[in-house]
Amino acid sequence: MTAGRDKVFVSAIDRIVVADAQGSVIGTIPGIPGVQELALAADGARLYAAVESANQVMEIDTTSLSVIRRIDMTAYPCPSALSLSGDRLHVGYGCSTNTGGVVSVDVSAGDPEFTQIMTGLYKAPLLAAAGRTLVVAEKGLSPGILWVYDVSGATATRRGVIRSGAPDLAITPDGATVFTGLDSWDTATMAHVSRYGEDRVPQAVALSPDGALLVRGQMRGIPVEAFDIGTGESRFAHENRNDEVVPGGIAILGSTVFALRRDPSYRLHLWRLPDVTLPASSLTFTAPSWATVLDPLTLTGRLTLTDGSAPGAQPLKVTRHAYDGTAESLPVVTTAEDGTFTVTDIPKVVGWFTYDVAWDGDSAYRWSRAWWWAGTVVEKRLPSFTLSRPSTPPTALEPLTMTGRLTLVPGSAPATQRLTVTRKFPGDVIGEPLAEVTTAEDGTFTVTDTPPVGGTVSYEVNWPGNDIYDRRTVRHALKVAMRRTTLTVSGPEETIAGSRIEFSGELDGDGRLPSPNAVLTVRRTVVGSTGTTTTTLPDVTVSEDGSFGFTDTPTEAGAYTYSLKWVGDTTFSAVQGTHVVTVEGGPAE
Repeated sequence: MTAGRDKVFVSAIDRIVVADAQGSVIGTIPGIPGVQELALAADGARLYAAVESANQVMEIDTTSLSVIRRIDMTAYPCPSALSLSGDRLHVGYGCSTNTGGVVSVDVSAGDPEFTQIMTGLYKAPLLAAAGRTLVVAEKGLSPGILWVYDVSGATATRRGVIRSGAPDLAITPDGATVFTGLDSWDTATMAHVSRYGEDRVPQAVALSPDGALLVRGQMRGIPVEAFDIGTGESRFAHENRNDEVVPGGIAILGSTVFALRRDPSYRLHLWRLPDVTLPASSLTFTAPSWATVLDPLTLTGRLTLTDGSAPGAQPLKVTRHAYDGTAESLPVVTTAEDGTFTVTDIPKVVGWFTYDVAWDGDSAYRWSRAWWWAGTVVEKRLPSFTLSRPSTPPTALEPLTMTGRLTLVPGSAPATQRLTVTRKFPGDVIGEPLAEVTTAEDGTFTVTDTPPVGGTVSYEVNWPGNDIYDRRTVRHALKVAMRRTTLTVSGPEETIAGSRIEFSGELDGDGRLPSPNAVLTVRRTVVGSTGTTTTTLPDVTVSEDGSFGFTDTPTEAGAYTYSLKWVGDTTFSAVQGTHVVTVEGGPAE
């Protein structure tokens, strides 16, 4: 990428894209598969493009964007790197391992002739030329090597070697200093001059037109940073955690830096960073780590100027970024006189979001931008979900009713919602699904059931939730009374020993028949002249209508008590009934 004459030129796989000083695309030079580095003449009238796949260098008129000529590079195949110093174009080439080299050509000549400078390089190298100096960065080696040549004469003369890697190169107009991204080197003495910034991973470097700033493109975090060449201090940093600058993707036009960035989906974008040379401003702000969808959240921050003066009321642009890469602009906010500001946002969906706040700057101060990298997690809302207990104590085999309400946004109707209902008996882990219930438009609902047993019966009503609201479950453990059971026994109150007695009775479950074929145990207790004896008589089976009968023949005089007992079940309570008969007379003969 290169820039000049209010235009920016970007090599893009099979074409050259041309943008104006505002970063808007104004033209394209298509049909150049394999286009690599670009070099622009000092007056901006001619653009040179290395076309690797065609083994040529194209010369292009920057006004008409038409191809003027194609310089054949068949003898020096796979050209990829260009650096122009005056009329002398230096070309780095090489298709495979140990075939790299460097040639130069006078582009002012009608029939240009190549001058060989280097051969046998490991890979096609990077180049930077200015004044009397050419620097060649050999790629693919560790540690890296910079070859420094004096190209003032007809034949290039090696001046020295610098042991340094270089993902990209920039050189001062006089050729005295070369920059490799992190470091600068004296091309006369090969001495190290300075180091710039932290030990990041640089991808591209460029010098400002006035030679005062080194602009570096690098990997994610702070992909564009500018340094004062004299002091080494950082003068500008553009923060973006998601994108990175592509190799060679920095160009400077006046006070504006252009950076070719690649987002996480590998799409390319042209960044325009204006007024990099103006005094700095800075933005800081914080946002909550957690928030609830549809609830307001607040961001607070401050705009600060370098000299500490109050910025006054300034408009700020605020953007919310979703995890999927989509972004939404929020309403513009205005700072207070002292630069403080507050942003209120109401997220409409759940997820993980980041925010950035930007100030466009003015004629005296550079723009600034800040990000909330920690992100804000927006969670689902928790709806209100209620379920009442039955108005009367529940009883087995009797209908019970519970009412409830689902409330989403307070004061608004949730419309009809489907609810699932589960019933559990003691010891039941999974439970039994009952019929689904649908709420009314206002969220009210009714659950009805007839519990078949007594004891603790649990009911669970569940709403599955949606994109905004979390699922909710309400539970009630009800003490269901067992049905009251009565056992009546009738028979004679007096008889004579030796007479057959007939008994009858009824087992009733409060108007409901207990389990069919219920079995009653019968015990007879006799208090007679010989003492008290208790005898277990044969069990009695209750008929389907609840009635039963049995007989006995007392053998001696005394007071006979007949005790009948039913042990009950999970629905009906246990019950016992008795009948007393007075038996007169002696022992049966």
